[in-house]
Formats: sequence, structure tokens, C-alpha cells
Amino acid sequence: MSTHEDLTVAYHQQDTDYYCGAACAQMILNECGVGLLDQDPLYNDNHSHSVIDTGVNWATAPDGLQWTLNNHQSGRYFALDALATEDALSRMLAWTIHFWKIAPAALVYGWQHWIVVRGYTASAAPANSVDNSYSIDSFDVNNPWPPVPGFYNAAAKPPPLHSAGDHCGTGGARGVSDENISYATWQSTYMTGVPGGHWAGKFVAVCDPDPPPPSPRVRRIVRPLGQQILAAPDAIRHAMTALQSTGLAQRASWAAVLGRTNAAEPVLVQRLDRRDEYYYVVPMGADPHSMQVAVSIDAMSGRYRQSVLIQGATPTPTLTRIDPVLEAQKLSGVRVALDKDRGFITLRPHGISVHPTWVWKPCRESFSPYYPFQLITVGASHLYKRSDGHIFTALHDTDAGL
Repeated sequence: MSTHEDLTVAYHQQDTDYYCGAACAQMILNECGVGLLDQDPLYNDNHSHSVIDTGVNWATAPDGLQWTLNNHQSGRYFALDALATEDALSRMLAWTIHFWKIAPAALVYGWQHWIVVRGYTASAAPANSVDNSYSIDSFDVNNPWPPVPGFYNAAAKPPPLHSAGDHCGTGGARGVSDENISYATWQSTYMTGVPGGHWAGKFVAVCDPDPPPPSPRVRRIVRPLGQQILAAPDAIRHAMTALQSTGLAQRASWAAVLGRTNAAEPVLVQRLDRRDEYYYVVPMGADPHSMQVAVSIDAMSGRYRQSVLIQGATPTPTLTRIDPVLEAQKLSGVRVALDKDRGFITLRPHGISVHPTWVWKPCRESFSPYYPFQLITVGASHLYKRSDGHIFTALHDTDAGL
């Protein structure tokens, strides 16, 4: 019988597209009883105390986030864990949740983004931080991305201080979203290791203190050659099976929503940063335009990747199958500002091509696989129309700690 532990960590979005570290500090410090601190000074603390890795342009470096979490409360001491393997770091996360009863912050997508890891499901609870006798099934996380609505839309200004009634949701224990990530997806997409700088090759989180575990085996996921992309009905079947097998369908908050939702047409997404890798998002809602649950599976193997429960009246991405001709017609006359004072370009359906599959990679413009992009080719240039309608001229994936 599996073990599931999930701490109550109120969810809050980041105020800007580079405030993920500040939002994580805000959520964790609130969990520690400090209250909801403003993200502006938290970011300033994170950034100004990111002093170890000066060769990298960190928004929030690991040492900066550690300093902030320790500086604003005295009941806990947060340690910086930079471990040699994903397995060791993941077990430290589970141990921190189980033993210390505090949610750690993990550095994911290489070094691009911070999230709060508030829960785990495993074959058993860890006996200590170096216990490798149990297997991890999934993690429950608070991903502060996307930014609050006011960041992209000035008319919807972000609140001066987050509260139970802010833009982040209903104010419940889970806020906007309840996100579950399978361990295989955690290994392949999230906890992938820092690519350079002081922590190059390390797997990093800010946790409560404990001796680092030894370096156990590194597990890899191997996909058989010659696999084909699953048909849409098979994707739905795998998604529904995953909700049962993971136990999510038995959780009260998920069951209440699943009982009144239907699976819509699955959406295929192509990874821009991986060769021949695709995943499906199976949206579920009361109608095709109201996504309340989304389940992601590997598009070739049907393996469960992750899922999200969206609570409250927060705008959700519009995920439907792409009709390249229709989408090109919708873009007719749209005026897009080019980067670096290069002026504007007006889109015309005869001169653009819309990729038939949604695309995504972890980047400043989307740190959630549920917000993929339409890839639009205009001559020799690419544009990226995110699932909520915003258009970008580039995707930035080289910044650190956003």
C-alpha cells in the first residue's frame, strides 16, 4: 500500500516572470507562520544575496533563496542541498516533507525555475534521508508560474500584497492549482541538474538540514525504437487510467471535480528541446472551453507524466487541436512588435505557416507544460503564440532562477 503525504501550503503566483524564487519564499515563509510577505523585498533579498555563483546571471540563486528563508524566520534552519544525483535529491525532498514537515523549494528545468514541493506519493515513508528501500511514485508541487494576471495585462493589476482573496485563486489550501508530477516525468523533465556555473552537474533544492545521502544508482528512461504516436482515444484511456492508478481520483478535492467533468479532445504537444519527444494534454471540464483538470501522458508510450487540478475562477489556457489554415486566418492583420527596435510586422495569412502541433520547452515565457505555444513561421522568423493568446518573438531558456 502506498504512502501519500501532502503539506498544506497555500498557493501564490509569481508577480513577474522572474519572481519564481520570491513566490516560493513567500509560500514557504507563510507556511512557517511568518505571514504573506510582499514579493518585491523577497526578490531583492534573493537577488542581492546570490553571491556564490557570480559568473551566472541569476535572478534567484540557491544561496540567495537559502539566505532569504533563514533571514525572515528563526524557527527553522534551511540548508542548501546540492547533491550528485537526482535520486539523492528527490529522496531528500521526500524526507524533508515526511520528517521536518516543511515544504522545500526545488530548482527545476536545469537551473531555470523554482517550485515548491509540498507532497509525495511513494511505496513507503522514508526511514531516513539515505533510505533507498522505497520507490517514489510522484510529487505534489506548487508551481508559481504563470505570473499574476496583471503582469501581462496592466488592466488587471497584481495585488500590493497577496492574501486569501488575491488573483491566485480561492484562497484555499491549494489555491489555483493542485499539480501532481509522476516520478518519471520529474526525472526526465524537471529535476535534470544544473548545466553550468558553481553548481554544475548538481541537483539542487533548499530544504531543512540533514546529512546528504550517498550517490545511488542513476535510473534512466529508455523508449523502445519505432514507437508511434498514440491515437487520441488511446490518450484519453491512458489519462483516465492514470487518474485511478495514481490515487488522484480518490482524493476528495479531485473527486469532487472529476465527478462533473468530461474529457475533451486530447492535444498533442511537441518538445522543442528534445528530439522526437511528444506529450498529450487531455483537458477535462464541464464544457470544451472550461478546463478544470488536465492530465499529461507520454504520446508514444502512454506513460503518465503529470496532472493539474485548477480551482477558482482563474483564466485557463485554451487547448484545442490546431487547424493551421484556420489559425492563419485568425492571425490576419495582427501587428507584432519585433525585438531590439526592429519595428513591427503585420501578419498576413498568405505569408505565414502555422505548425500543426503545439510546441513547448521550459522557458521564461512558459514554465508550465499546460501553456504550450503555436509555432508560427513568418519568412525566416518564428513567432510563438501561447495558449492564452500572448505572442512572443523568442523563447528564452538560458536565464537562471527565474
